[in-house]
Amino acid sequence: MPEVEAVRREPYLKYYSEDEINEMCLRVADLLTAGKKEEAGRLLNEIPLLPKSAEIMKRLYGRERMIASGINLYEAVQEYGREWLDS
Repeated sequence: MPEVEAVRREPYLKYYSEDEINEMCLRVADLLTAGKKEEAGRLLNEIPLLPKSAEIMKRLYGRERMIASGINLYEAVQEYGREWLDS
């Protein structure tokens, strides 16, 4: 039987400073250059998604799938409020 990955049920909400985000972006570029796409993808999920992008993702894929993706929704929740996740 194939191994099943755990599905995230709670939104990932973590604050990063602008300097931290800039460093993370540079690290993603380095990882991609080194051919480490999976590691780069995991790090990209750490970078807070812009609120408008999160809203589009929620409309296209739904709340559950957006949360399960593990994308950092910190900035969207700051912009729209916690109730946005439940609407």
